[in-house]
Amino acid sequence: MRYIMTMVALICFNMSLVSQATDKIMRTIEVTGMSERSVEPDKIVFTISIEEYWKEEFEGKKYEDYKTKIEIEGIERSLVSELKSLGIDMEEITLKQAGNGWRQRGKDFLVSKTLDVSLDSFAKANEITNAIQTRGVRSMTVSKLIHDDIETIKLEVKAEAIKAAKAKAVLLAAALGKKIKDVITIVEVDQYANAIPRPQSVAYGRAAAMDVEAGGAAYENFKKLETKAIVRCVFEME
Repeated sequence: MRYIMTMVALICFNMSLVSQATDKIMRTIEVTGMSERSVEPDKIVFTISIEEYWKEEFEGKKYEDYKTKIEIEGIERSLVSELKSLGIDMEEITLKQAGNGWRQRGKDFLVSKTLDVSLDSFAKANEITNAIQTRGVRSMTVSKLIHDDIETIKLEVKAEAIKAAKAKAVLLAAALGKKIKDVITIVEVDQYANAIPRPQSVAYGRAAAMDVEAGGAAYENFKKLETKAIVRCVFEME
């Protein structure tokens, strides 16, 4: 009899816990909050690709008659000289990659190089695009935007997203005549939500790059660094 009474007491106790838990679930509110911010980059990485070419390309001859190769060393010297004339220090120019894995049958390899140039403004990138006349330039692209405090900014944006979620929860609860209490859970909706989008690039073909009259593309619309946070929060209501 004592055993039965004990089991009944345990069952009643468990039912009470279930009832309390169910009651607590029914008195929660789940909302999402979002925040985003755009900032000007501290540094811009401007990537320039150069490649050897045939002198006969500019003499109106047919491809089968191409035989005089312009070496990569001369192309690089010309490019670097132009960059220096625009006020770019050698310390700001780094070799990103070099080589070529493909060769036209019956022709020599055309060696290529990719250089990264660190700039402090889009105005300078635009100046380079319009001024470079070196034959052998294959493409010019804004490849990366950098901000020294971007990680701190990301954390601030996350905090703003949580505040936005709380404000929404307060508003919705008030519509029911309720008030919110403590937050129960906070979850980032997307682990990639704070990724910085790839910057819009400005590039043009090798033929245009080698044309001494080609002005290049203007940087009228370019992206800032953008960071975004989305969080899902569950709040307890009174």
